Amino acid sequence: MTETISTWLAVLLTLALLSYLIADNPLYRGAVHLFIGLSAGYAVVLAWYTVIQPQLIAPLLASFAPGAGFAPSLASLLWPVVPVLVGGVLLLLKTVRVASRAGGLVVALMVGVGAAVAVGGAITGTLVPQTGATFISLLPAGSATLAETAVEGLFVVVGTLATLGFFYYGARANAGGPAARPALVRPVAAVGQVFIGIAFGVMYAGALAASIAIFAERTSALWGFVVRP
Repeated sequence: MTETISTWLAVLLTLALLSYLIADNPLYRGAVHLFIGLSAGYAVVLAWYTVIQPQLIAPLLASFAPGAGFAPSLASLLWPVVPVLVGGVLLLLKTVRVASRAGGLVVALMVGVGAAVAVGGAITGTLVPQTGATFISLLPAGSATLAETAVEGLFVVVGTLATLGFFYYGARANAGGPAARPALVRPVAAVGQVFIGIAFGVMYAGALAASIAIFAERTSALWGFVVRP
């Protein structure tokens, strides 16, 4: 019974989302609002079970537990509570126009930490592995000749340098005209633009193929559920 209800809900929500292909309508907006509401509710539950409950509520309850064996000191109670409580109150003050600046420090801290984590993750998880991948041969082991290896390495090096050259931001403004790159950088940027276009084309083709595969699988599953005996 539960499986049947969930499947029919999936059918109705899928049709509501597909109705956007005809025109923007209340069914599509209702499905989108439902998705956003469920996502927000999931985020609240996740924040409770991963941050608030283990870092704020649990330390307080553990301090007052009968079997703790010690009387909780003021420092042991304030240390886990004050940072979370003060930060939460300051963030709530951002919704009040008069006191909105009080939460600026917390927001700045969150943005700074988030940016630092993102940059560190990009360097260690993307830049360094991508740099190492440029030294890995794309040809099968033992099947590449010296000429093939040289052409492959040259292609990788030129593509990498040309792509980096495309993002050269040292253009100078000309009197009465738009800013232009130096003459030596222009051909390099043109080659890099070709490599970037090919990369975006491949990614778009992959995303389109994945979307079509998901759509076909979903349509087949819904059709099999509707027409099943």
